[in-house]
Amino acid sequence: MHTLADASLTDTERRVVGRVVDGLRTEFGADLRGVWLYGSRARGEQPGEYSDVDLIVVSTRRAKDDDMVAITLAFDAAQAEGANPDLFSVKLYDPEAVAQRREIRSFFVQEVDRDKIVLAGEP
Repeated sequence: MHTLADASLTDTERRVVGRVVDGLRTEFGADLRGVWLYGSRARGEQPGEYSDVDLIVVSTRRAKDDDMVAITLAFDAAQAEGANPDLFSVKLYDPEAVAQRREIRSFFVQEVDRDKIVLAGEP
């Protein structure tokens, strides 16, 4: 399993990710099941100029605006750290959707599971 030390993140991006995870814990509380860094940054690949930082949030809370809440947390954290907010991508899933995509052997979820770094919660 990969660790955050393996990720290709700048110090600023690491601070942004830390703020995002803290904000998600505060906002979603016990409903937060996981926060995962995935994609090229989790694999430790050298980022290009426009390489984004991909995060998946798994939560049992599915209020109408929760997707936007998670995206806004990332946007605000990036701005607070002086990073480009457009380089932070956040996707919100409920545990059932993740389980269903694992069951059908979704290529996307297989890649996420192979490369992800668990930042909070469950793998």
